[in-house]
Amino acid sequence: MILFGRRFKPAWWSTLLTSAGVILFLVLGNWQLERAAYKQSLKDKFEARLTQDYQLYRPGDETQDMQYRRLIMKGKFDKSRNFLLDNQLHQGRAGYHVLTPLELADSDHVILVNRGWAAWGASRDPLPEIQAPELSNRVAGIISIPSKPPLLLGEFGGAAGWPRLIPYIDFDILRAQYSDQLLPMVLWLAPEQPGRYVRNWNPVWLPPEKSRAYATQWFAFAAVALVLFIVLNLRKVE
Repeated sequence: MILFGRRFKPAWWSTLLTSAGVILFLVLGNWQLERAAYKQSLKDKFEARLTQDYQLYRPGDETQDMQYRRLIMKGKFDKSRNFLLDNQLHQGRAGYHVLTPLELADSDHVILVNRGWAAWGASRDPLPEIQAPELSNRVAGIISIPSKPPLLLGEFGGAAGWPRLIPYIDFDILRAQYSDQLLPMVLWLAPEQPGRYVRNWNPVWLPPEKSRAYATQWFAFAAVALVLFIVLNLRKVE
């Protein structure tokens, strides 16, 4: 084949390697675009529901679409059993989220209230002392339905005592602590509610724009690989 007045005759291994690289880069680029679309849908839904007024939770509401709804829940905190959700970052600092169970009034159910973020000290041994909630029996917040992370960091231990450190939220495991009465969702404590922990809720770790930028990079790698494949395999016509 003659291209630009030169003979184009690549080796089979060069063709195979370039094809594999281009396909890989395109797959990764499309994957990042899908992630960006998913993050954008979460962000849009979160921002849309933030414009709605708080509503009083009633038993049975959990059968509806609860994600990011703003609710007021009545009940009392179980101050004796706090969970510390590990591997949480805030402004580049490592820390944890404080999860305190709320025993709902007029119901047998319990919901975990995420009271916010705190930084780790010099050591995790012993675990930090958790401050008691500065709240009445009406707790306002935003519902979050977490899913297991794709990469599970650490395992649930069987250590006794409270507070209890957990690497991620697994309702199947945590529900055993409450005789199957734990609701499969978390209430993010509203920023305007009293409390000393940091609360800056966001449904996604990285903005959709970041994933789109990554997608552009992968597509650029595919284009560069294809151009180099052509240029490096052009030979002068004898």
